[in-house]
Amino acid sequence: MTTADFWKQINMIISDGFTSEGLQMLDCYAELFINGRLVYKRFSPFEQHGCATGGATHVIASLLAGAKNRSDRGAAPYVGDFKREVECGTKQAECIEQWARRLGCWTDCVDKTLTQTLGERIAEGGEAKVYNHGATLIKTIRLFCPTHSCTRPHLATQCLFS
Repeated sequence: MTTADFWKQINMIISDGFTSEGLQMLDCYAELFINGRLVYKRFSPFEQHGCATGGATHVIASLLAGAKNRSDRGAAPYVGDFKREVECGTKQAECIEQWARRLGCWTDCVDKTLTQTLGERIAEGGEAKVYNHGATLIKTIRLFCPTHSCTRPHLATQCLFS
């Protein structure tokens, strides 16, 4: 399969609305990626390894974002054009949300879910929040745009100390 064929297949899965067959194909691509048999040339080997370590959900979200990024090229005359970057990010987030909803791993109100699951939020920074979970503090790291999140709380958390 050529690179063009691969991206054509990914875009077909997206345009078909993530059918059962499309979801199975995405799972197959994720498995190939995780096993190192599918290389995403946009990523360095270090990034490829990190993405694969994040699991199939992370790999598929990255591929879907890459497909939306590829289909948006040429929309603006300047590569660094801020408006084009925002529009592309919005399209990527919408695509990932559509897929995650179809898959059943989308959380509409992440902040409410995290507070219910992890306890009271006691601190917040640019990319992380800290929750008081009784005898433990839990730090969550934002993996996606704050208004569009597909993370499951337990996947995006790490224990600071007990």
